[in-house]
Amino acid sequence: MIRGTMTAPSQKDAWNEFYRTQPRPWKGAVRNKTKFPFREGDKVLDIGCGNGKTSSALAEEGYSVIGIDISDVAVETCKKIYGSKMRFVCASADSIPLDDNEVDGVVMVHVLEHLTDDELLNTMKEVCRVIRTGGKIFVRVFHNDDMRSGKGERTEDGAVIRGNGIRYRYFDETRLKNVFSGFLEISVERIDEVTKFKEIRSRIEAIYEKPA
Repeated sequence: MIRGTMTAPSQKDAWNEFYRTQPRPWKGAVRNKTKFPFREGDKVLDIGCGNGKTSSALAEEGYSVIGIDISDVAVETCKKIYGSKMRFVCASADSIPLDDNEVDGVVMVHVLEHLTDDELLNTMKEVCRVIRTGGKIFVRVFHNDDMRSGKGERTEDGAVIRGNGIRYRYFDETRLKNVFSGFLEISVERIDEVTKFKEIRSRIEAIYEKPA
């Protein structure tokens, strides 16, 4: 059931401009590279759904998908492309417009990097609220060693603001573990990939479970 929403205006504006000028920025395959920890038919929440790349991959795996994003431009794009197959709502990660225990799983692909400390804390509370006991959470974040780590205007909390106005920060395994301290750790994997320019793209993929 959809409830009221709350957004962060400055970042909302930045993301709206991003998706307005780049309606399909995220390309490439998701399904063949990602093993989601859900069961067929599970209701899965895709937080930060963007242009629907991950949501589409989830739907192809047989999950019932709800996508939320702070950008109403992105959400409207998703509705036009995938609206008949999935549900999309404009909402922030720290104020999820769903009922308690409404979903079986949660996906957060490159979402935590953009949150302030307060937003991150509230996001984890919201994730814990909307996911059922035993539900799985799939997370992907960029590692501190990633080629773009630290590039941008530094903020007081250690994040950086890029030229597009969007804030970024990076994680290591310890920091991610602390964020999910209230959940059971199922797996954590660091993945490094070399670009055609011989630079390293480094990320962490992890799976957690809501305990009883």
